[in-house]
Amino acid sequence: MSAHHAPDWVPHRSGTGSKDDGILATWLGLLSFTFFYGTFLAANVYLRGWAPDKFTVDFGANADLPALTTICLLVAGFVVLLAGSFFRNNQYKKFQGTMIVATLAFFGYAILQMWLLVDAYYLGTAAWTTHLALYSLQFALAIVDIIFVLMIGKKFAERNEKALRRLVPAAMSVFMYTVLVGILTLVVTDMITVGQFASWCGEKLTAIVK
Repeated sequence: MSAHHAPDWVPHRSGTGSKDDGILATWLGLLSFTFFYGTFLAANVYLRGWAPDKFTVDFGANADLPALTTICLLVAGFVVLLAGSFFRNNQYKKFQGTMIVATLAFFGYAILQMWLLVDAYYLGTAAWTTHLALYSLQFALAIVDIIFVLMIGKKFAERNEKALRRLVPAAMSVFMYTVLVGILTLVVTDMITVGQFASWCGEKLTAIVK
């Protein structure tokens, strides 16, 4: 009796598992989102270059809000990096503590992002055209991040280590992607360099200390 083998075109799955599939699916989803998001980002740059007097948005009293939102996001990103390190080293108490802080940071980021969204809405049609879609998509990413941290919290409470081993790497990919998108959007839409952003942060910290 001869053994039946799968055709050569059927991918071999030895050494792969649901964790690998989950990470791959996550990155494929993020790649698709990048092309979608990039369309609005490119439109923002083009319109402001084409008619800067019409499409350059002035946030007025809330001029610091985009930078403050990005700082909150950077804090969240740093905390989840720590959490990922603790999880990898099986330091579950520290992982739990940092994920609680990360949850608060992502909630804060979502609130600030919603504030930006509302602010852009009331600034009129120019802001709708250049910024509203970008802020809406960033807010959607913030909601996804919150869902991930809540799912991680649920699985941790259930002591479901197998599920956490699949969930945490995929979630970390989304968290880091959100941070990168936030920084890129700040730099592109507010026409500042990373150095200028760092200088702004230094000025604000100095003012707080004084």
